[in-house]
Amino acid sequence: MFYYEEKQILIWGKTYPELSSRHTETVCTGGVLEDGSPVRLYPIPYRYLEGEKKFTNYQWITARIAKDTRDTRPESFHVEKDSIVCGEVVPTSPDEWGKRAEIIFRNSKWLFDSVESLREKEREDRTSLGVVEPKEIISVKVKERTDEEKQNFEQKLENLKIENEAKRAQISLFEDYTLPELKQLSYVPSRFEIHWRCFGQGCNTHHTQALDWGLIELQRKQGIESTQQKLEEICNLEKYALKFFMGNIHNHPTSFTIVGLWYPKRAERGLFW
Repeated sequence: MFYYEEKQILIWGKTYPELSSRHTETVCTGGVLEDGSPVRLYPIPYRYLEGEKKFTNYQWITARIAKDTRDTRPESFHVEKDSIVCGEVVPTSPDEWGKRAEIIFRNSKWLFDSVESLREKEREDRTSLGVVEPKEIISVKVKERTDEEKQNFEQKLENLKIENEAKRAQISLFEDYTLPELKQLSYVPSRFEIHWRCFGQGCNTHHTQALDWGLIELQRKQGIESTQQKLEEICNLEKYALKFFMGNIHNHPTSFTIVGLWYPKRAERGLFW
């Protein structure tokens, strides 16, 4: 049983949609509460939300959430999608993301100087979200997904089409409404991987996939070359005060991916968010 409470949450990131046999499609959504504590909201079938419930990054939402008892990660919360009310968007100007930083970094407990310290915290208390600043970006590369991943995606999609049609037909016999048609979701055959070094003592570098929805959507619309150029620009540490929002994989808790990017331009006055 879930015990829901209404909370205000500032959204900082979304990952590309994943097919779900239970929820049709879900988007892993990250945010912080008013006190800066990080949260992971699930399930959110983002593309199926009504227009007024669709939120953007760095927008406040109000929603009823409850600790997800099926997910032992402390940041994971179940959300009543119909309770979502969108609020104010926190802008970047005029201080280059400063207002956002005041909220996002209000709670220092999820800020880590290294991936190693984040993993150590995960082993200690199952922490699964953290912000890590890169010390050096070595390269940005395209990583092709496996044939098995493509086959799994296509099989899930076919199963969902069959299930959706069956449910719609059944409901139409007895109810006055129908389920929405299944929306097309493109399979993205490659992902971007960042080779980087954190500030951990003796860091042997990391190869980390970037799963940020905005990045993958840019790749889908404009192609790999254009997206790689954009990501390489963001990864220019002389120009941008880059940080990675990192989240782990449920079944592989010490494996962290980049689920969001924080990239304000470095201020001429020497302030680094």
